[in-house]
Order: sequence, then C-alpha cells, then structure tokens
Amino acid sequence: MKALSLSRLGSFGLESRIVLIATLVQFVNVMDFMMVMPLGPDISKALPVTNADIGLICGCYTLAVSFSGLVCSNFLDRFDRKHVALAAVAGLTISTILAPLAQGLWSLVFYRVLAGLFGGPAAAIALTITTDAVPPERRGRALAIVMGTFSIAAIVALPFGLELARVGGWMCPFYVISGAGLLVMGVILVYMPSMTDHKRAGKTRGSFIKLVRDKANYMALCMFGSSKCSSFLIITNISAFFQLNRGLPRAELSVLYFAAGVVSLVAVQIAGRLNDRVGPIALNIVTTAFLVAFIADGFMHLNVTPLLVIFVMFSALVCMRDVSAAAEGSKIPQPYERASFMALISSVQHFGNGVGALISSAILTTSADGALVGMAVVAGLSIVLALIQPIVLVKLAARY
Repeated sequence: MKALSLSRLGSFGLESRIVLIATLVQFVNVMDFMMVMPLGPDISKALPVTNADIGLICGCYTLAVSFSGLVCSNFLDRFDRKHVALAAVAGLTISTILAPLAQGLWSLVFYRVLAGLFGGPAAAIALTITTDAVPPERRGRALAIVMGTFSIAAIVALPFGLELARVGGWMCPFYVISGAGLLVMGVILVYMPSMTDHKRAGKTRGSFIKLVRDKANYMALCMFGSSKCSSFLIITNISAFFQLNRGLPRAELSVLYFAAGVVSLVAVQIAGRLNDRVGPIALNIVTTAFLVAFIADGFMHLNVTPLLVIFVMFSALVCMRDVSAAAEGSKIPQPYERASFMALISSVQHFGNGVGALISSAILTTSADGALVGMAVVAGLSIVLALIQPIVLVKLAARY
C-alpha cells in the first residue's frame, strides 16, 4: 500500500479507520496494563505473593514502560508509523503470554517488566497516529475515542477476565490478551496505511534532551507525571482495599468494573465534546474538584457515599481529566517530533504510575486479617498531586 500523505487525509473514512486502529492498539495495551491489579488477590492465592506485593509488580511494570518510552523518544519519528505499531503490538503479545510461566514474585516481575518494555511505544504510537490523522478542531473527540479504551476494558474485558480467572485460574486472562494482540497485528498489516508524512514535514530531530529543554514540554511532562502518580496511588490498591477493608464480596468486583466502565465510557465521550467546545481548563478544574471530593470520602475515612458510586465516579473523573490534558498537550509538539514527544509523555506517565504504585506499596502494610493499613495517608498524597494538573494547564494555555 502506498505511503499515506497526511495532507490527503481529507477522507473522513480514512481518518476514522486510523482512529479505530489506534483504539485497538491502545485496547490491547490497556488490557495488558490493567489486568494484574484486580487479579491481585487471585494471584496471591496461587503464587507466593502477598496483596501488598501487587504494588511492587505493577510499579516495576510501569517503570519498564517508562524506560522504554524514554529510549524510544530518541528515534520513533525516524520510522513509518505502521511499522512502529506492528512491532510494539507484536512484542507486547509475545511477552504477555509468558506471564503464566511465573512461579513466584520475582519471576512474575521479570515477565511483567518484559511486557512493559513494549507498552511504552504501543501507547505512544496509538496517540501519535491519532494526532497525525485528526485536525485540532476534532482532536478532542478522537482522543476521547482512543482513551475510551480504559472504559471499554472495564465494561467488557475486565469483568470477563475476572470471571475467567475465577473459573480457570489467574493465567487464563493473559492467554486471551495475547490472542487479542494477534488479531490486532492482523488488522494493522491489512488495513493500516503507511504513515511517513512526518518524515517530510521537517527534520526528524525529536530526542529526550532536545524535548525537555523546552519549558512548555517540561511543564507538560510534569503535569502528566504528577497526575498519573496521583491516580495510581489509589488504582493499584482499590481492588484489595474494597474487598479486604470494606468487605466487598469478590463476586461483586466484576459488577463494579462493569458499572465504572459504562459510566466512564459515556463520561469520556462527553469530555471530548466539552473539551472542543469550552476548552480543557474549565473541564479540568471542575473534574479535579469532584475527583478530590470522592477520593477524600472513599479512602480517608469510612465512606459516606456507597462503594459503587465512589468506584464509578473515581474512574470516570480520572478519564475525563486525562482527555483535557491530552488535548492540550497534543498542541505542543511539531509533526516531526510528535511520536518522540508522545513516547516521552508515555514514559513520564508510566514513571508516575510506577512511582505511585511503589510509594503506596511502601506506605501500606497488611494487618493480620489481610486488610490494608495506611490508606488515608495514600489518599491524602493522591489529592495533593491531583491539584497540580489544573495549575499547569492554566500556565500552558497562557503560552499558546
């Protein structure tokens, strides 16, 4: 197939096809990323792993994603977007199927780190091809579709994976994710055009050093990193906390993820449209205020709001904030450095995820009955970090 010139992307059908492929790439990546957290109690029953170790496993995975994103930021823009997408999904698929071979904590950490090394470029290329294909006036909606994979995963894949694990063991979901990866590889091969227009738009000079020298880039990276650290302080432990501290039955966990996914999917599409109409700042300030309120109620004391509402609203508000931040951040890089910048953002985001998971693992302890101790401290830190994003967004908007 001939190389795609982005100047010829007037066809809405071609634009929609690329957004769909980006969504599929992101879906496999998200599923690989998300599955370990809710499976924590199941894994701890099958392997010599404690509930507190889940933060360590997830943290090492996300740090590996961060490392790969940092390395890839030096050269991703030198290649055809299609080739990058295919290589990233292939590596993710192969490494994910190895996870069931784990016999203990450190072998599982090793296999998850291997998967994480391909997660960085996978996340970067999904957002890059979307940004390349969609003009700014429609970009909020397009990014909302791609980022809606988190919600779709929560609606369909996570409940299915949890039930599959309950019936067939914790290893089964990883086999299914690998199968999905193979299907996505086929879609990329057959339906994705070559995308090389960025190589003609200017000198491909994206690199870690040059990108971070720019103040706007630096501010954006701080915004993305602190936001993910804030979220992951809670996300890593939410399944165990609700089950072991709040008495949520294991059988109801799938219902919570399903409900959160449905609401988040609707919320993220609303966020995409609001972002294009009212701008990212107002959207981010409002969603941050509500997020802080639900974190405080759900994790700093005995909750007043029902667990279902807390879980659903936390998930939806995190996704809505991400849409506004991604839309504003996509305006910063030039086309010839876009994949490098997205890889760097992915690196910083997953570094924030990893730091959040490791900090929560360091703060939390496990009581004799298995409950997590210290969650109020973790929630307080999450709130402080969440407030950084709207402040930085205001400063970034003033520069453009």
